[in-house]
Amino acid sequence: MAKITNRTGLNIGTELVLDEVTRKYRFFPAGNLNAKDGVKTVAFYSKLVDLWSTSEYQDSPFPMNTIDSASGQFQVGINAQGIPNGWGPFDQFSRDVLRDGGCEEYDDAGNLTSAWAGVVGLGNISSGSQAYYQLDPADAPTDFTFDDMPNAMVQVYGDVNNGNFDKRSYFKTFVREQGKLYTDSVLADTGKAGTGPFLVNFLLTNSDDSKITDLDSEMTNAPYDGINVTYYASNQQREIGGVDYDFDIIIDGNNATLEQIYTKVQYLLRQDADIDEGSGSVTGKTAALLCGFTGNNLNTTRGVFIDRILGADSNRISFADVTDVPRENPFEAAGVLTFNPVMVIGGDSSRRLFYTIAGGSLDDYGEENAITVKDVAGNEITGNIDSGSISFDFDYDNDSEGGPAGTDKEVTLIGIAPGSSKFAVAQGTLTRSKAISIGLVAEVDRAYET
Repeated sequence: MAKITNRTGLNIGTELVLDEVTRKYRFFPAGNLNAKDGVKTVAFYSKLVDLWSTSEYQDSPFPMNTIDSASGQFQVGINAQGIPNGWGPFDQFSRDVLRDGGCEEYDDAGNLTSAWAGVVGLGNISSGSQAYYQLDPADAPTDFTFDDMPNAMVQVYGDVNNGNFDKRSYFKTFVREQGKLYTDSVLADTGKAGTGPFLVNFLLTNSDDSKITDLDSEMTNAPYDGINVTYYASNQQREIGGVDYDFDIIIDGNNATLEQIYTKVQYLLRQDADIDEGSGSVTGKTAALLCGFTGNNLNTTRGVFIDRILGADSNRISFADVTDVPRENPFEAAGVLTFNPVMVIGGDSSRRLFYTIAGGSLDDYGEENAITVKDVAGNEITGNIDSGSISFDFDYDNDSEGGPAGTDKEVTLIGIAPGSSKFAVAQGTLTRSKAISIGLVAEVDRAYET
């Protein structure tokens, strides 16, 4: 079955019952009416017009008034002249099945008792997705009655006998499903200043999210179990490129990859529970998004910083501080030093990376005070040769020992493995890259005597 879009799809005694004594209308999930698909409000109104054109119903007041069907504005319990008629829905189900419209309900005295916004999602979401909403930023999340793209009447006002609230100035919809990109849409996105008994459209989409690395069942295992979020009442400073910036949400990345951190954060943002590791309380399902990928680069939202990320990921992340200005780490070049098998003997072997300063200098390789290249942490790039491939990093944007900061540096790699390989030398260049490779190939040393 599908949504009933025409009055001919409604049959008295099957899909619809009208009780003229109690003046209640009631829908049944029977015949042409499927509860999830529902019936267009204008089709229901048109059916009433047909019925009241016959003598059978003309002794009862007409149940419903339409102000503007195009914008979905309907009234129940009052006629076009503003005279109360006593009609209303029999139960909540009789409201839940109405589609593509909003409604006001009035009591026998003509007083407004409730207002229902016609919330309709636009876009495409995956089958079975459960969209939900908030009527106030402080409210708990509420699921739409049916899954898939929402199209429903949602109560936004009630008198003292119908909830006693007025929440017509705010509305936010969400769709957050595992393995999908998240979307939320607020009232301001619709161009409306408030909700009421009329149609309000929200754009919702959730295409596949290629950056989700694991299922929810893995979130209690390493490294996900150590990734958490803390919301602070005051700014927290974090140093980026030698300058302190203010942030008020800190994610502990637990030395996981950016994709793993993102996966855990997205999981937390689907939880109907407090996700704040601090003293406050933040419900995950209605919390603002914290980060998102553009290609392979992760960007945080306003005020979000991530502690303890991998050095290899330091230059594919951008942190938005509390002023919403993106801040990025200085570029850290990275690569590998490679050695052929005769050099890989561990303890007695030795390697060192020197600057080869352009134009010659007393401090370049081959001179008495030759400078050893340092890694990002300030440690000299030297040590034993205990592997055929040894990773290193380099502070490309800030290092000025081998030439001006932020420029390519010529270097010389030396290595020797007593009793196994001869002394070897190779030249290379430290560039703005994460894939630098400098290799040594040494001859077997058959002359060395122990």
